[in-house]
Amino acid sequence: MRSKVQELAQLAYKCVKQVKDEANEMDKMNKKGKEFASKYLAYARKLPSMIIYNGLLTTVAFAKAKAKKASTKAEAKEEEKGKREQGEKVEALAWKMLLGHLEKFLNEEGIKQDNKDLIEFLSERGVQEYRYITKRVLDFSLWLKRIAEGEIEDEGKGD
Repeated sequence: MRSKVQELAQLAYKCVKQVKDEANEMDKMNKKGKEFASKYLAYARKLPSMIIYNGLLTTVAFAKAKAKKASTKAEAKEEEKGKREQGEKVEALAWKMLLGHLEKFLNEEGIKQDNKDLIEFLSERGVQEYRYITKRVLDFSLWLKRIAEGEIEDEGKGD
């Protein structure tokens, strides 16, 4: 039998391993995999403090906006220049993957078991349940941060 802490650490490790694997695949195709991993690391470092200072719902909305904004910017430049800007695509992918990891955590915890949008799901919760979810996500985000700092090489390009 494993403790809750061990389960959080194991899931966080799997998520960070997924980031590393994705970065390696991107590097094989000359698509800035190290920059992607560095961006993910930067966002994982910021996530716990963002949740504490802004709240979970606001943090999720911000992250979704950044992922969408980066995608939209890249698509606009693609049309303008005829090719997609890799840096903006990398930023969008890092935010999307981080959000995906939060959803994966909520699913595995049995907290979120439907296919609703994360913002919609969180906004429908009562105060007590929202506080509980925030606390659990904060615990997970701290483990994600710790493991990402240990496993991902920091190149100083994250922000």
